[in-house]
Amino acid sequence: MKSNIKTIAFVIFCAILLYFTKVKYDDHNINKSILACVIAQKNKSINMTPEEAKIYCEKEIKKKFK
Repeated sequence: MKSNIKTIAFVIFCAILLYFTKVKYDDHNINKSILACVIAQKNKSINMTPEEAKIYCEKEIKKKFK
């Protein structure tokens, strides 16, 4: 019985840690995706400025994440 309580407590603790990790690093992943998209857009279109590429990428990536 004691072993089951320890196992259940460990699983709950891990689930909470995973939730907080997701919340903390979610923006980091989106920012890396936007940066990669900006680099690709700049290589693809010489006429596009970095600001235009960033606006385009933010709009497209946020649309896909929602």
